[in-house]
Amino acid sequence: MAVGLHVEPRRVYSWSDFKKKAPPYSIALDGFVNSATRRDPKGPYANFDHHSKADRFATRSTSEQVHMEINMGLFDTFKKDGVPEANIYVNDPDEDTCLAWWLLKNHELIKNHAEPRINRLVYCEDRLDCTAGAYPFGDTSMRRKMAWIFEPYNQARFDGRVAQMEEAEMRNVIESVESRINAHIFGEGSELALDGNYEKIGGGNGWTLTRETGHASRMAMYNEGITAFATLVAEKPDGSFVYVLGRRSVWAPFDILKLYSGLNEEERKIVHENNRWGGSDTIGGSPRETGSKLSPERLQALINSILNNK
Repeated sequence: MAVGLHVEPRRVYSWSDFKKKAPPYSIALDGFVNSATRRDPKGPYANFDHHSKADRFATRSTSEQVHMEINMGLFDTFKKDGVPEANIYVNDPDEDTCLAWWLLKNHELIKNHAEPRINRLVYCEDRLDCTAGAYPFGDTSMRRKMAWIFEPYNQARFDGRVAQMEEAEMRNVIESVESRINAHIFGEGSELALDGNYEKIGGGNGWTLTRETGHASRMAMYNEGITAFATLVAEKPDGSFVYVLGRRSVWAPFDILKLYSGLNEEERKIVHENNRWGGSDTIGGSPRETGSKLSPERLQALINSILNNK
């Protein structure tokens, strides 16, 4: 089986540039290509994504898309001389990316929904990802299991490492999560207590500016009545910032698409087609490659100005 992983931290390509750069039998995951999900059987090439210009509720997470594609014949096309062949490209080691990579690498285990534990993991990751962590699972046992599975990523995120890590360190995080998924499906995984710590550092009418410090921060935020937020994820060594914008659902009056436009205009000196504020209509964030030059105080002022400008 020839399914290989290519890691390019924070790099983003257009669909056309990706097909020029990558060899045939290549698949981009979860924001590596600045485009909605696309396929080119002539390569073959594929891009699985739910960030770019997506209706988040109506678009499955990257890992759920991959799960479906595998079951619907992806590797009937991504096959060379009768052997599965895929070059997988990622630029971030988050939960959705790690799970999608695991599914592609272990695609033989996915066919016909043969693994109940992985089916449940994909289902829960999909619901949490498309709702910015808000989906109300009554039983928190699976969330505790997921906290353990994705701990290598979340620990790196809260240590501020993801925004600056290079290829080897990012690959190590992905492989660590991969090992924990393996343990989980064989019933050898563990659980973590749900750490819901976060700090309120500002906000405005109907939204809150926060700093997340625990892997269940958003669950705690939603439980405490915060339905829309901007959160400071990390400050990079060069003085730039990494932010996430999110809301519980499209029914929360926090116009994220309008915010992307206004914030890109404010930071026009650093943004370009593949490095800009963006994402879906319920969650997105600062430019992946450079981060944002806006301090939390400046971001707060801009968000309030943009939202109040009818």
